[in-house]
This record gives sequence, C-alpha cells and structure tokens, in this order.
Amino acid sequence: MKYSVVVTFQMEGFHNWPEATDFFGEEVDFLEVRHRHMFHFKCYAKVTHSDRDREFILMKRDIQRLMKNNFGGNILEFGRMSCEQIAEWILDNQNDLYKVEVWEDGENGAIIQR
Repeated sequence: MKYSVVVTFQMEGFHNWPEATDFFGEEVDFLEVRHRHMFHFKCYAKVTHSDRDREFILMKRDIQRLMKNNFGGNILEFGRMSCEQIAEWILDNQNDLYKVEVWEDGENGAIIQR
C-alpha cells in the first residue's frame, strides 16, 4: 500500500504578471498589476504506514510559517510568481513533500509534483 498525508489551508496574498499581455493580449491586461487572491494550498507528504509518520497539524503549521517568513507575514507578497512557481518554491523548501497544489480563489490553479 501507499500512504500519504495531505494538508489544506488558505492564505491571503498578492501577485502580478507584468508580461501577461505579451503572451495573451489585452484581454488579460489586469494581470499585469498587483492583485489580491485568497490562495488555497494542498500539500502532500508520503508516509510509510497508517499510524501517522507525520502529524499533519504540525506539517501545516511548518508550511504556513515558512510562507509567512519568506513572503511578508499574514498577507503574502509573491511579486511576479505564478501559482506554478509558488508550488515549485514550496516543494524546493519542504523536502518531505512530493506534491503541491496552489489555487487562486479556489477556482484556477496549478499542481506540481516531484
């Protein structure tokens, strides 16, 4: 059998994509300016048995603390990072994770997996 634990959480944040119109035209010009989202996260870690190798409450707190420490506190500032880049950053900075999902407002998002 394969075992995983999953944590989900939301954090308020801002980002922008200065090159949006270069790639997709004027229809998405609003993406070029700093804008707010409620970012939704799902982070997955492998465990080896059904009696909890990793306590997911502590796992969630660790990831949230990492995000706050690196992106500006309670309201995150991602700059020009996309959902894909945010997920990749989390994977690069949390070695025990194998998959991360980052969603904007619970509607659109990205999934990055090792």
